Amino acid sequence: MKRKIALILSLVFCLQMVNSVLAAPLDSSSKKSKVGSTGLKDDFPPSIPIINQSNPFVLGPEDVLTISVWGNKELTTEMPVRPDGTISFPLIGDIMAQGSTPAQLKDKITGELRNYVTDASVTVIVREIKSINISVAGEVNAPGTYTVNRPITLLHLFSIVKGFTEKADLKTSYLLRNGQKLNINFYALVKEDDFTQNIWLKPNDIIFIHDNFGNRVNVMGEVTRPQVIPFQEGMTVMDAILMADGLTDIAKANATKVYRRNPQKGGGTKNIEKINVQLDKVIFDGDLSKNLQLKPGDIIHVPRSFF
Repeated sequence: MKRKIALILSLVFCLQMVNSVLAAPLDSSSKKSKVGSTGLKDDFPPSIPIINQSNPFVLGPEDVLTISVWGNKELTTEMPVRPDGTISFPLIGDIMAQGSTPAQLKDKITGELRNYVTDASVTVIVREIKSINISVAGEVNAPGTYTVNRPITLLHLFSIVKGFTEKADLKTSYLLRNGQKLNINFYALVKEDDFTQNIWLKPNDIIFIHDNFGNRVNVMGEVTRPQVIPFQEGMTVMDAILMADGLTDIAKANATKVYRRNPQKGGGTKNIEKINVQLDKVIFDGDLSKNLQLKPGDIIHVPRSFF
């Protein structure tokens, strides 16, 4: 009997110890992921700013609605928003839906029904969203006009169009809304993870992704593969020649020229500057002082050597 009592007491003691350990706060060194200054765990993906989520959905043409009035089955109907933005509802006739949120349309219908139904309880449900048409043009892999069935952000759209081509210049790209350019920095969003730029898109937004032609370098003449190459900060003539697979056997390296457009003072027409590059000094003598640094839009021409 004494042994049974002792065993029971020891079990009670062990349970008390386990409970005390479970109740104790975890030591910070035992946490798998730390909390940074933002209050988010380091392994959390960045979220879309709350400021970008504040705009409710606004109805537009072709959106399909189900509208019902509690206790009045004959007033329950499903209909699309017509191209002129209106809908027709029993008893009250035509009513403008475009530009209203579902809640605002509900209030409009409720107000109009007061003449016919006492204490009308109206419900507006959006069955299908067909009014969000967004156009994307320029240097994306799948340009076109897209109809989406829910509000989306810029990053969502970039995924839909399968990303950008290698010619895309995000720094000069823009978004048009109601004929006005929005101050959105695509480069900061995509390259620098600035998610304050990840705005919610609206119907009929137009996104244009510019090409980087003005930020490219043209390599011509006696190189193995004449081509237009993307400009990179710090790029030199020799860098560009190597990207074009080097000189041909009949290239005249010491007569290489760079043609550069420079703006006139006062913002006039750009003039063309011709810069001689002694490329042979770079190749054979290792004189890096002759290896001219390039600028966006430069044209490199390597002439042929006539024996």
